[in-house]
Amino acid sequence: MPQLHVTWITAGAIAAVLVGVGALISIQLRRRQLGAAVREIGVVLGLFGLWMFVGHLVGHHPAGGYERGRAIWDIERSLHIANEATLQRPLLGHRWLLEAVNYYYAYAHWLSVDVALAWLWWRHRDRYLVTRATLVVFTGGCLCLHLISTAPPRLLTETHLADTGTLLGQSVYGDTPGLSDHLSAMPSIHVGWAVLFAVAAWGTGSTLARVIATGHAVLTSYVVVVTGNHFWLDGIVAAAMVAVAWPVMAKAPWRAWQTALRERRTAVGVGVGADPAR
Repeated sequence: MPQLHVTWITAGAIAAVLVGVGALISIQLRRRQLGAAVREIGVVLGLFGLWMFVGHLVGHHPAGGYERGRAIWDIERSLHIANEATLQRPLLGHRWLLEAVNYYYAYAHWLSVDVALAWLWWRHRDRYLVTRATLVVFTGGCLCLHLISTAPPRLLTETHLADTGTLLGQSVYGDTPGLSDHLSAMPSIHVGWAVLFAVAAWGTGSTLARVIATGHAVLTSYVVVVTGNHFWLDGIVAAAMVAVAWPVMAKAPWRAWQTALRERRTAVGVGVGADPAR
């Protein structure tokens, strides 16, 4: 499967450059909208670089990862939700279905970040600010938890789950250190991002956005399980983290800061336009 082989150092450097260029565009060229957009791209790329860096660290400290994966499997069995293998089994006889879920797992989460944030930026700026802040907090929390290595179900013989990516030569988990780590399964960033964008979409009033975002969240939760990359609990924990982070980022002080910033920009614009001679 085609992959973009970029190291965390390269991603971080590009992110820093974009943030700096965005600031220059805003200050020197007075193109605030364009400058802010460039900065936001840098922030998202910076998160990508941070994700790879944490994967690099975990890849060199895998101790206990398999034991923790088995512990999650035992908890799921005690809760009677350990049906990942049952859901995967009907797909194993259909190559085109396996290829489809593998591609969705590999690319849909990053595409959703680009599309969702761009759409919120242009159409629902207030919603965008809360979503971006929640994205940063949630992703940062996941990366901290990823420092504790945890094996996915595809690496545990007890689960009887096939590694669909390796099975068809589509695995995104290559041998490049820090690109994608095998033992960073808990919690699922894929599911967390999908749930976050569904929450954001439901507040916009757009029926189409709600249907697409909710469908993406449901499909992502299914795909990460049937490909053997995550347990149900990986996604449940991620969704719970979003449920905590969103209201914190959307609370009154955060909204007050947005309002103050908007009023200040409006006042500056009025002041400049009111008396051109000054």
